[in-house]
Formats: sequence, structure tokens, C-alpha cells
Amino acid sequence: MRLLALCLALLSPALVCAADWLYLTYPGDTLSQIGVKYLKNWRDWPKVMQHNKIPHDRVLPANTRIRIPVALLRVDPAPAVVTHVAGNVRVKPADGNFRPLAVGERITGGETVLTGPRSFASIRLADGSVINQQPSSRLTFGRLAAYGETGMVSTELNLEDGRLEANASRQVGPAGGMQVRTPVAVAGLRGTAFRLNMDGEAKTLRGEVLEGAVGVAARRKEVVLGAGQGTVTQAGRPPEAARSLLPPPEVIALPSRIRALPIRFSWQRDPKARAWRAQIAADPGFSALLLETLTDVPVAEWEGALPDGQYFLRLRAVDADGLEGLNRDHPFELDLRPMPPQPSAPTPGQRSYDGNVSFAWSMPEEAHGFLLQLSPHPHFAENVREVRLGAVTRHTEQLPPGTWYWRMASLNDKGERYLWGNPQSFEVRPLPAAPAPGEVRTEDGRVHLAWLAVAGAAQYELAVGKTPALEAPLIQRRLDATRTQIELQAGRYHWRVRGLEADGQAGAWSQASPIVLPPEAPSALQARIDGPVIDLQWQGRAPAYRVEMAADAAFTRVVQRAETTAPRVQLAKPKAGEYRLRVIALGDDQVESPPSPTLTLEVRQLVPWWLIPFFLLPIGL
Repeated sequence: MRLLALCLALLSPALVCAADWLYLTYPGDTLSQIGVKYLKNWRDWPKVMQHNKIPHDRVLPANTRIRIPVALLRVDPAPAVVTHVAGNVRVKPADGNFRPLAVGERITGGETVLTGPRSFASIRLADGSVINQQPSSRLTFGRLAAYGETGMVSTELNLEDGRLEANASRQVGPAGGMQVRTPVAVAGLRGTAFRLNMDGEAKTLRGEVLEGAVGVAARRKEVVLGAGQGTVTQAGRPPEAARSLLPPPEVIALPSRIRALPIRFSWQRDPKARAWRAQIAADPGFSALLLETLTDVPVAEWEGALPDGQYFLRLRAVDADGLEGLNRDHPFELDLRPMPPQPSAPTPGQRSYDGNVSFAWSMPEEAHGFLLQLSPHPHFAENVREVRLGAVTRHTEQLPPGTWYWRMASLNDKGERYLWGNPQSFEVRPLPAAPAPGEVRTEDGRVHLAWLAVAGAAQYELAVGKTPALEAPLIQRRLDATRTQIELQAGRYHWRVRGLEADGQAGAWSQASPIVLPPEAPSALQARIDGPVIDLQWQGRAPAYRVEMAADAAFTRVVQRAETTAPRVQLAKPKAGEYRLRVIALGDDQVESPPSPTLTLEVRQLVPWWLIPFFLLPIGL
């Protein structure tokens, strides 16, 4: 066996070892009939007769062993068939370009198959052997031949980079089997389960045998690996001595049913292992690989969701030299459906102003209801509000202000909860309230405004106009404080204010409040009686004035009233008596100033000149 494996490993693809294939005769067999069925040239049957020292072609006794040189056997093409593809896998014919590889394609020889990261391909050879090409690997198919109807199939492969796993069928003759060439060594095998890992960057080949035997040859040295053994071969060096592979990982209780993501498995730590490889396949033979990970901790997780169904987990340890150990296989069921609904509202970061939040989501297949969870904490550790819903796609909740997180899960027909969807957040935050009415004060022709601060307002917006609706404000400005002063001409105005958030969102306006800005009170009032009139003048800057003359200090008995635009007016002189005079400035919109200081004026009754002598006569005459 060692010589045969070495021969297969070292000879070129065009040659085979000088060995015979043994044929066991059936009743009625003749050498010429055997030649027609098995030889490249049926007329070479005399060579078989001579090789076996049979005197002449005649009916051979049943159960006679006939030795046929392999070189005389008929050789037919033995195409392989692609049985599984996952991820990005491409194929390049010998005379073509790379294109996607599809299940069912035939590999006839000369093709190069390239797998991308997280991608797999499985190819079944003519003898039933299965080649599992691992991620990021480059594999070229050489000669694929079958020796007529002998059952012997010869397969030549070239693993340029990456990993290969195989379950090779046992051969019944000397010319069958599989030969895998790599840049650093050649592996010859027959009837075995093995793994090869060609590290192109480090120029290192690692080989592991699970069943049967493999001969690894380089630098004129062959190392034969038995079941449970491996070897490391570096470029320019012969293979290292065979060593035992690490045992299967120890497990306590792997889950047999998984109903939530991530898909997670854990096992016991082995101090001799520097890493572990975990794989998931759709079949127990692992010819349909779907997921794989290499981890330096005894835990494997996958976030990607596979279809519900039966799957198989495979675990193995990796030693300090990169040799992968014996497998630990575990069947499990994936039961994730119904999947969580796809949320559509509220969108992430959306804001609700009144706390009346509307939720909306999709209707996944197989979902019979939903579970909604709300919490002010992203991990849903406390203060969780949970709502069980039927087969609906909308729901409304009244929530207090704050940041809220929500997630949903589907329920099956028994009301059992399945996988939680990814949490999303939204905010309940009312806009700043309308500021309460504040202070309006006028002083020295300026208007002083103040209002109460409101929660959530980083700034305030002030509007001042002529009408209560403030449709065309005369003043509109942003303020950082809750008080300000403005300059206005005397008149009637209205003002309102609202809070602004840091991002510019505006709250409600306060009610419009009036501003009454009177003109400055007239001053320096002077009066002079000039014949039948009283001449009044004063100082002031108003557009108009009203002059009042009253017979009492309270101005309840006004005897004369006049309006003027100039700071001077003449009034008719009243009858004799004591009078009070004052002036009121009139601004825009008939806004009145405080009265000027009151001026007292005495009007005397004059005696006609012709009566003067009468008043000068002595009394008693």
C-alpha cells in the first residue's frame, strides 16, 4: 500500500504504475469477449492470453482470476457534476473566462473553480467521491478518467490555494484513486475522508485524514497518514512526521432547536487548541455547506437567518500548527419562522409631539399575531411595556415624554413568541409651550417686554405688529433671554412670543398682547389773555394735541376743548372766573399722553370806561 500510494503521488499524469487489474471470470467467458468489453483495442486479447500463460482462447472456467495490464484497459472520460453552490463561486474553462458556477454543471477536466469568502462548492466525481471546496479556494481539475467498465476512476486535482475536504469512494483496482497536487507537495489517496489546507501566502500544506490513508510526498519523501493523523509540509522541505489530530471538542449540551438569532453554539475549552472551526451544512455528509466560522473562543455565532429546517453542526479544534482535529457533529432544527415584522413607523429617530404614537409594520408569512415591547432603555431591562396584538399591522399607544425603544416579535398559531426584531428608537417630546403673558412697561419712549421661560426653549422669537393677527410684523427677532426692549413710535401695537428649540423647531405663540406707547406729555405750558382770546403755547413733539379748559381742577366741567397740530392755540376768553388749562399730546391711533401740568388762569370782568367815574364818587353823596 505504501509503495502504491508513493507511485500515485510521484508519477506524472500521463503514466500509471506497472500493475494488473484482476478480473474474475463468469461462466461462458472467453478472452476475446473480455477484450471487447474492457480493452482499448479488443484485438489485444492475445496479449492478455500471453500475460496469463493461457494456451489458447477457449471458454474459461468460472471464478478464474485473469490479470489484465492497466495499459491495455479502455479509458473513458469521467466528468464530475456540481451538486451544491453557496455564495460567490466562479468557474473558468481551460479556454474561457470566469463565470458563475451553477448546480448541475459538468466538469470534464481543465476547469478552474474559484470560491469567494463565505462561499462553498460541492462536486461529485464519477465514482461517487465528493469534493467539498471551502471558502477562498482555487481548485483546478486535471484528468478525469474511468477505466472502461472496471469501476476504476482516476482523478487528478490541483489545489493552488485554500482548503479542500473530500469523501473519496474506495477503488477496486490499481489505477483508480485521487491525486491532489499543491505548490509544495502531492497527496495520493484512495478510499478515504481527508482534508487539505494549502496556505499560498505561507507556502504551507496541512493534511488531515479522518478515514483510510493518504500518502503525502515532497522532496522524495512520503509520509503516509492513517485515520486521525495529520502532517505539515512547508515549501522546499519534506513532510513532517505524522501526528495525532486533536480529539473532537467536548460539549455539555448543544441546543437541538434554535428559535432566535443569532444561531449560537458553545463548547468546552481545550488548552491544546488555539482556535476552533465551526460549520453548518444542510446534510449529514456536509456536502452542502452553508455557514462557517473560525473562532479563537469556544463559541460560534451566526446572525444570518437560514430557512427553517433540519441542519447539522460540525465542530473541530485547531492546534498550534494549524492542523484541524477530529469532527464533532450535531444535528439541530432551526425554527425561526414566523420572522419578526418589518417596522415602517415610527421611523428611527422620529419625534412625536403629542405622545400619541402610531406604530405600523409588515405582515410576515406564518404570523398569527405580534408582541410589541416598549421601554425607555435600549436593552429592555426594566420598565417594559408589553402589548400582545392580533394579526394587525397598526397600533397606537399614548406615551409620556422621553426617548423610547421598541421592538416586535411574531406569534405562531399557538401564541408562542418567535425572534425579536431589531430595536428602534423614537422620541416623545412636545414643542415648547406658549409663554405665559409677561410684563409690558414703557419708559423714556422705550417699550420693555418680559415673559416667563418655558421648558425646552433654547431661544425665543418675538413679533410686534399693528394688528392682533400680526400678519405683517413690524419687528420679528430671535432672543436668547426672556426680556428685551424695543423702540417704537407712539401708538397702539400688539406683541407675542414663542419658544424655539435648539434645532429651530418652534413652539406655540403666546396670545397677542397690546402695547400702548403714549407720546411724551407736553411741558412748559404758558397762557396769555390777549383781548377776547387766550393765547396758549407749550413744548412737545407729538403729531397732534388736545387742549382742555375746565372750570374745576378735576376737569369734570370742561368749558372749552380744541385740537391742533401745532404747539400753540387760541381759545375764546370765557367769562370771568378761575379756570384750569392742560394739554394732552395725541399719538398714532389716537393714543394719548399723560396731561401736561395744569395751568391755573384767572379771568377778570373789565368795567366800561364810562362807568369808572361813577365808581370813583364818594359814598353817601
